[in-house]
This record gives sequence, C-alpha cells and structure tokens, in this order.
Amino acid sequence: MKKITLILTALGLALLLSGCSLIPSIFGNKSESVKNQEITLALSFGEKTGTYNGQLVKGLPQGTGVFTVSNDAEVAWTYDGTWEQGHFQGMGETVWEDGFTQEGNYQNDLLNGPGQEYLDKKLLYDGNYTDNRYDGQGTLYNYYGDIIYEGNFDMGYYDETTVQRKARLDPFKAQTTELSYADVVETAKNETGNKVKMTGRVYQVYENFENQHYFCDFIMDLNDDPNQMVQVYYRLNSGESPFVEGQMVTVWGTVEYLYTDTTDDGQQYSIPNVEAWSVE
Repeated sequence: MKKITLILTALGLALLLSGCSLIPSIFGNKSESVKNQEITLALSFGEKTGTYNGQLVKGLPQGTGVFTVSNDAEVAWTYDGTWEQGHFQGMGETVWEDGFTQEGNYQNDLLNGPGQEYLDKKLLYDGNYTDNRYDGQGTLYNYYGDIIYEGNFDMGYYDETTVQRKARLDPFKAQTTELSYADVVETAKNETGNKVKMTGRVYQVYENFENQHYFCDFIMDLNDDPNQMVQVYYRLNSGESPFVEGQMVTVWGTVEYLYTDTTDDGQQYSIPNVEAWSVE
C-alpha cells in the first residue's frame, strides 16, 4: 500500500510540475482590450507609431482592431480590420485622410487577393493584388467611373498586346478634343471630366517609391509654355519606357480636378490634373 501511495504521489507531483510549466505560456497569451494606446509596430513596409484600439496578445494586435498613424511626416491613415501577431492579416480597410481607401484581403500588411480602391468613395480599382500591386485580372476606373482598362495586370503594369492596346485606345482618342489652357483649368475647377488631347514638354517627372516603377506621373508645359502647367497621372504598360524631363509628348486623357498644393516657402498653387489613358 505504501509503495502504491508513493507512486501516486510521484505522479501527482510530476503532473503538478508539468502544469506549472504551462502557466507562464497560458497567461502570456492572454488577450486584453485597449483603447487609444500608443504602440509602435514593425510592419512589412516600415516601423510605424500610432494609436491602437482593439485586442492585444503579448503587446501586439491580435484579432480585430483599429490602428491610426498621424504625424507630420506622412498623410494620416487608419487600418481597421483583422490582425495576427501585430500584422494586418485577413479582411481589412485602410483609409487615408486625403480620401483614398483600400480594402480587401491582407497578408503580412499588404493586399493580396481580391480587393478594391476608392477615392472620395468613388471606385478606382476592383481586382486582384499581389503585395499591394495590381496583379492578375482587374478593372481600373477614372474619377468619373469610366473604365480605363479591363484585363490583366503584371505587378502594377498594364499587361496588353499592341493589338489590344490599339483596340482600347482608338475609341477613346476619337472622343477627345484639344482645349485652350484656360478651358482645361475651367474644366478642372468644375470637374466636368472632359476628354482632352494635349501636346507639350515634360517639365518634371515625379519620383516613385522603389516598388512603384509602373507609375510615370509628371508635370508638363502645355504647348511648351512654362506658364501653362498641367499635372499628368499615367500608368505604364509592361515594357513601356518611362518619359524623361524635356521630352515632347502628346497626352490623351480625362481632366479630373484642380490639384492644389503648398510650396516649402508657404505659397499655394493650383494646376489641373489629367488622368492619362495614353502618352506618346
């Protein structure tokens, strides 16, 4: 009997010790709910500091929560969705203070799979993403709901043949008209969405982020006149060379709105913005 008692005691002690060894990990995984807690996260696109509302596990967002970044270094933005170990993971939505919105399926902080983009609640893109870039089937819209491109994308670039490109652009080009600079400005002010053809010299090409070489956005001098500046947004086709400063180009596109910005010395300026369908 004494031997059996000793065995049972030993087994009980072993179970107790093994149970104790699990206690730290159990309590370490405890979820807590926080409000407006300042937190710094090592996201895949850089370290970001902001305020967080939602669930935390081991000090990191887990489950559902809202993270807001607001500082002088960048446009304020908010991610509202699901999290895994401090990263955007699953369905979510990111909204910037300038009215730009992305929503869809996130993996490791970036859109992967189906998703959408909006500007001022107007749909700009509906399709597939790979690491936040249009990739695979998708549809791109302009500010007025017209389909600019519907088909395959290659990591941000249009992916169409010469024949496909001609079939897409010829009908649009036939609808464009050449306007005076004053009329272009007036169209931008009223946001009437006129389809225009413009010729001028590239004055400045905007620098892109390292993984966004498919953008070739620039400012051009309409009619080669430095007093007639227009901002042009353009996405390149796969294999298409970006444009360079000083190059003469013809732009077919839609006048979107009047873009307003402030210089480093505090002076405000406004120029018309054109969404280009083709630049040649």
